[in-house]
Amino acid sequence: MKLLPIRSWVGLCSVVLAGLVASSCQNQNKQEPQHSGGSNNMIEKSQFGKLPEGNAVTQYTLTNKNGIVAKVLDYGAILTELDVPDRTGKKADIVLGFNNLDDYVSKSPFFGATAGRYANRIAKGKFTLDGKEYTLFVNNGPNSLHGGKKGFDKRMWKAEPSESPDGPSVKFTYVSPDGEEGYPGTLTTTCTYTLGNDNSL
Repeated sequence: MKLLPIRSWVGLCSVVLAGLVASSCQNQNKQEPQHSGGSNNMIEKSQFGKLPEGNAVTQYTLTNKNGIVAKVLDYGAILTELDVPDRTGKKADIVLGFNNLDDYVSKSPFFGATAGRYANRIAKGKFTLDGKEYTLFVNNGPNSLHGGKKGFDKRMWKAEPSESPDGPSVKFTYVSPDGEEGYPGTLTTTCTYTLGNDNSL
């Protein structure tokens, strides 16, 4: 994912476009802190809830050496919180969202989510590739939006937290099988959030 200054962190992260649309969360159940040797960087894991089908969702809290905090979920590769200081040094969460999983599942307008396979609308839910027309799930009037009924924002991603001198990060991976939501071909997608020690996300 492209490094951006904190003030301009909003972007889209998916195969076509990267999706960081705003969101927030306040989960205090922190567990399993992981520290790298000689570094003030930290990654903590905590349970954020369970999906209706029973999958446990994990929230990863990234803290850089300056005390800046970002929180991300392995559900939807969602950015739930980004705490940064204002000009007086007072920290606040600057993204929109929810403080519980149920709201992300039932009513989120793509807050903080990673959109895919395609971010934005595909007119009439159809496209042609190599002379063959594909029909997608229509979920926005006559159009297919952000991957359809169950896009990447509603999938469980494999998470791999890691730390480096540049700051803590989590790499998310999702494998979309051929035919999912009407799209052709099996697609492996990765999205990495890095909270830099230069206060970039």
